[in-house]
Amino acid sequence: MNTGSGKTLVGLLILQSSLNEGIGPAVYITPDNYLSAQVISEAKDLGIAVTENEKSAEFRSHKAILVANIHKLFNGRSVFGVGTTKIKIGSLVIDDAHACLAIVASQFSIRLSGAHPIYSELLGLFKDDLMQQSPAGGIQVVSGDPQGHMAVPFWAWQGKLQRVLELMLKNKDDEELIFTLPLLQNQLSLCQCYFGGGNVEISPRCIPTEVIPAFHKADRRVYMTATLADDGVLITQFGAESESVETPIRPKGVGTMGDRMILMPQEISPRSTEEDVRALVCDVAKTHNVAVIVPSARRLPFWQQFAAQVLDAKNIHEGVAKLKQGKHIGLTVLLNKYDGVDLPDDACRVLVIDGLPEVYSLADRTEFAALDGTELQLVRQVQRIEQGMGRGVRSSEDYCVVLLTGARLTARLADPRARRLFTPATQAQLALGDKVAEQVKGKPLSEMRGIMNYCLTQDKDWVNASRAELAQAPDGPPSFVNPTVRDLRKAFDFGLVGLWGKAKEAAQAAVNKASEDATKGYLMQQLAEYTYHVSQPEAQEILLSAIQLNPRITRPLGGVTYSKLATAVVDQGTQAVSFMSRFKTSNELMIWINGLLEDLIWSEDESQSFERAIQNLGLFLGFGSQMPEADTGKGPDNLWALGELKYLVIECKSGSQSPVIGKKDCDQLTGSMTWFAGTYDATCSAIPLMIHPSSMFDKYSSVSPGARVMDTEKLGEMKAEIRKYAVAVSHGTVRTDVVSISKLIKTHDFNGGMFAHVYAKSAKIGK
Repeated sequence: MNTGSGKTLVGLLILQSSLNEGIGPAVYITPDNYLSAQVISEAKDLGIAVTENEKSAEFRSHKAILVANIHKLFNGRSVFGVGTTKIKIGSLVIDDAHACLAIVASQFSIRLSGAHPIYSELLGLFKDDLMQQSPAGGIQVVSGDPQGHMAVPFWAWQGKLQRVLELMLKNKDDEELIFTLPLLQNQLSLCQCYFGGGNVEISPRCIPTEVIPAFHKADRRVYMTATLADDGVLITQFGAESESVETPIRPKGVGTMGDRMILMPQEISPRSTEEDVRALVCDVAKTHNVAVIVPSARRLPFWQQFAAQVLDAKNIHEGVAKLKQGKHIGLTVLLNKYDGVDLPDDACRVLVIDGLPEVYSLADRTEFAALDGTELQLVRQVQRIEQGMGRGVRSSEDYCVVLLTGARLTARLADPRARRLFTPATQAQLALGDKVAEQVKGKPLSEMRGIMNYCLTQDKDWVNASRAELAQAPDGPPSFVNPTVRDLRKAFDFGLVGLWGKAKEAAQAAVNKASEDATKGYLMQQLAEYTYHVSQPEAQEILLSAIQLNPRITRPLGGVTYSKLATAVVDQGTQAVSFMSRFKTSNELMIWINGLLEDLIWSEDESQSFERAIQNLGLFLGFGSQMPEADTGKGPDNLWALGELKYLVIECKSGSQSPVIGKKDCDQLTGSMTWFAGTYDATCSAIPLMIHPSSMFDKYSSVSPGARVMDTEKLGEMKAEIRKYAVAVSHGTVRTDVVSISKLIKTHDFNGGMFAHVYAKSAKIGK
C-alpha cells in the first residue's frame, strides 16, 4: 500500500478479524518502539484492544492484540521461544516489512570487534587462508585496515567449523553473543565468515526463521509494506511462500498517494556543483522545513554547519517530534534513515536524498563488490532510495519536493534500467518532474527555485497535472521477484536438513536462470558451496568456471591465471573516442564524469569505489586499464597501459589517515613493481605511482626507483583538469572527433608521457 494510505488501520483490522475467526493469539510487529507507540495510539482511537505485555491474560485469551517490536520476536532469547514454542502465534502482522528486514538480518549475524577475546583466535585460524586468497588483502585484514575486507573461503570455513563452534560456545554468555549465537549455533555450516576493519562477521545467506517456531508455524503471516522494489527478500529473509509473494494483495491504482515533485538537480544542470545544490537547498530552508538524508557520517560535515539539527539513532524521535509540531525549524539532516520515519505536512516540505545509500555489514560490502554494475545491485539501491523518498509525503493530501542529489546517485538513476525499477507511481512522478524541469534545463541551478514553487505553493495547474499523472499511472506488475530467489531459498532449506544433493540441484537451477555474467558467477560460487558437501573436487571446478564470469568472488584453491594488459594497437585519441561512444548524449557523458569524480575522494569507506574509478578514468583517457589485485589476488590495485610498452603501476591508499606514507604501504608498491617485473618481459617498463593524501614516505621506507605520488594537492589538480576536459569534449560532436580529442589530451597533459609527471610528485623520504 502507498505511504499514508492507512496500513496501520488495515493491519489492526486484519488481526481483529483473525481473532474473530478464532485464529489467535494475534501479534502486531513494528520495526521499533516509536512505531509501536503509534500503533497502540491508533488502536485505542479505533477501540481495538491492544497490549504491550506478552504475559497479559487478554493477549493469551485472544481478546487483545500484542504490539511489539521486531527485536522481541527475533533474538536468541526470544520470549516466543528459540528452538521451541513458548508462546504460540496464531496471526501475525509485520508492518513496515522493509524496515524490519535489515533488523532481522542483523539479529542473525554475529559481529565481533578486534577487542573481543575470540577475535584473535578466529583470525589466527583463517589467516593463512586469507593470505592465499590475496596477500595484499590479507595484510590489510590482519592489520585492521578499515579498507580491507575479505570472505573466508568456504572450504576453510567448513574444515575448521568444529573449532569455531567450540570457541563460540565457550563464550556464549558474552554480551555480543548472548542474543545471536542461539539463532545460528546449529546453522553455522550454512554461514559465511568475513573479516574487515578489525572486525569479524558470521552470517547466513538466507535467514533460518525456523529457529523461532512460533513465527515459522504461525497460522497466518501478513507482511505490509509501502515500497519493496525486490519482493524476493521476503522469501530469503522471512521464508515467505514464493507463491504468495508473487501474487500480493494490493489496492488498485495509485490515487491515494500525495503530491511529490521529484527532481534531479545535477541531471537538469550537469555542470552544477554540489555546493550549488546545497545553496539552493539552504535558500529553500529559510522558509520551509527541509530534511536531508545522508548515507553516512562521512557526508555530515558537508551539511552540518547549515543544519538546525542533525538526527541519528540516539535523538531521532526527539528531533522528529519537534518537526511534527509544525513550526519552522529549517534544515534537518537525517543520518542513514531511509525508513521508519514519518515527516508529514509542514514537518517536511522539501526532502533531499543526498548520495547513494551505503552498505555497512561486511557481508553486504562483499556482496556489493561482487555484484557491482548488475541489475540485482541496482534493484537494491532503487529500493532503498524509494524508501527514503517516502518519508516526506504521508497522506493523499500531503505534498513535498524531493531532490535526488549527488553525482553517483544521479549517474545511477540516469540509467533507464533504474527508472523501470521504481513503483509505477514514482515513475509517473519522475516523468512529470522531467517534463517541468525542461523549462530550466542547462540554466543556473538557482532557476530551479521557481519550478519547486509550483509544488510548494500548490499551484492549481501543477496540482491538476500531478493528480492526472498519478491517475493515469498503470498498476504495474503485482510484484518483482528475481527468478533465482525461489531456487536459492530452496537450496538453503535443503541445506538446513542436510540434503546437500538436493541443495546442489536447487542452486544449479538458480544459476541457469541468471542472465548477467557477474550474477551467474556469483551464484555459481553459492553452487560450489553446496557442492563442497557432495564433492570437494567438483566444487573447485565450479569455482574455477565461476571466476571467469566474475573475478570478484572467492578464488579457487589453484588460483587464477592473470591475462596481461597489452599496449594499444591504435593511438590514445582513437581509444578515448571508442570508449566515449557508449554515451548517446553530452549530458550522459557529463553525468557519468560527475559520478566518477565523486568516487575519487579520500575516504576509508570507499576504497573499492576509488579503485574502480581509477580503472574507468584510465579507459576514459584512452589507456588500457586493469585491476589486477581485485581480479586475481596479486599485483597492484590498478595498472594502466600508457602505450609504447610503458605502464603505470598504481597503489591506491584513498582511506589512509596517516600524515606520511608508511613502510607497509611503501612495501606494497615495491611488491607490485616486483610482480610487474616477473609478469612482463624486459621490453616493458613501468612507473610506480602511489595515490595517498601525503607525498612523504616515512624514513624507514625503501622506495622504488622513479616512484611518483599523487597527493591531496595533485589529486585535486587532476580532478579539476578532468572536469575541464570533460566540458570541452562534451561540446557538439567533439567527443567523436579523434583529432580534436588527441589535441585536448595533449593540452591537459593526459597523454601517456606526461600524466604521471604532471599529476604526481617525486617521492620524498622523511628524516
